[in-house]
Amino acid sequence: MASIGKISEFKEAIQKIVRPNLFYAELNGTDSLLINNNSSIPEIKDTFSFRCEAAEFPGRTITTIDDVGGGGPALKLPYDVTYNDTNISVICAEDMTERIFFELWMESIVSTPQSKTLGNAGLVAYHSDYARQTTLIIRQLNHVGDTIFWYKLHDVFPIAITPMNATWEEGNTYQRFGVTLNYRYYTFGNTEDSADTASRTYRRETP
Repeated sequence: MASIGKISEFKEAIQKIVRPNLFYAELNGTDSLLINNNSSIPEIKDTFSFRCEAAEFPGRTITTIDDVGGGGPALKLPYDVTYNDTNISVICAEDMTERIFFELWMESIVSTPQSKTLGNAGLVAYHSDYARQTTLIIRQLNHVGDTIFWYKLHDVFPIAITPMNATWEEGNTYQRFGVTLNYRYYTFGNTEDSADTASRTYRRETP
């Protein structure tokens, strides 16, 4: 049986690690998109990075089909890729701007009796109307605050917001809520790439 070794050997082998609390999120492209649909929708772009207290780096799955035409075990053949929804947690300002923002964004996707299109409740907007070049960039930072990896989610829009607690028992905390975001695809890269000019292929350049 192999020995785990000394603590010093373990530290030397694992070296520095990345911590999940060192991240930075940016929400872009919503200013012109939402103002065109509803001029009363507040803009949170400038404060979102400070009030997004939790985020998920996205995932994807290759969709396969079983090839059972031959003998032996079935062979899985890929034919498509699906991108998993991602979740964020948002802190509410005193005027509830963030909650109003996502409520009205969702209302611009599927209208409700409260919306300005009263009488057209249930009317669904075109994808280009509510997710036109909207992006969410999530950056993983190192211990000195430099970006070491990033994901950029393209054509992002909310599909769910969570309830918020209203209780006398929580006097020493703050209001927060979760948002589930859908997106068309993502790009990613490291410190040698630019998220603003990201391609769908990850390439690590030689210094």
